[in-house]
Amino acid sequence: ITPTFLTVEVYPRPDGTIYICGIGGSDYITTSELQSSAFLTNCPPKPDRIDAAKSAFQLMSATYATQGELSHAQACMRPCPPDALPYMGRVPGYRGGYINAGHNCWGIAWAPACGMAMAELVLEGECRCLDLRPFDPARFTVGKGRGGRGRKKGSVSVGEQW
Repeated sequence: ITPTFLTVEVYPRPDGTIYICGIGGSDYITTSELQSSAFLTNCPPKPDRIDAAKSAFQLMSATYATQGELSHAQACMRPCPPDALPYMGRVPGYRGGYINAGHNCWGIAWAPACGMAMAELVLEGECRCLDLRPFDPARFTVGKGRGGRGRKKGSVSVGEQW
């Protein structure tokens, strides 16, 4: 099988195994499906995506191409905001609240830089190693209007919080 693209992440592990991910190809899950717990307990991998990942890695590794063996395959829901950028920064309206999530399949690769950025923000009050503005957790907040009592989603009250 010839892979249609070679977008894979390869992580050699200390125990000699190799973790390969990032091959994509998931079906779109609607909001209503997520709210009804779709894929909470069963998220099966797609055989064609497994074959594509194996083929892609065989092109990268002569050893795997001739001696490699797939031990298991799995699929999972990946956290991905609508703009495909992670949420990183202060959580609006929550003193001392921070978030660093939604990195899609790149969380493992980006962890050192994101960890450093968040450590600077939490410990020093600002991030100097990168510009966090594109990752603002409030970027999807409608109107960004806050104020008054109670919790709000955008500028719409969702009840008191005591």
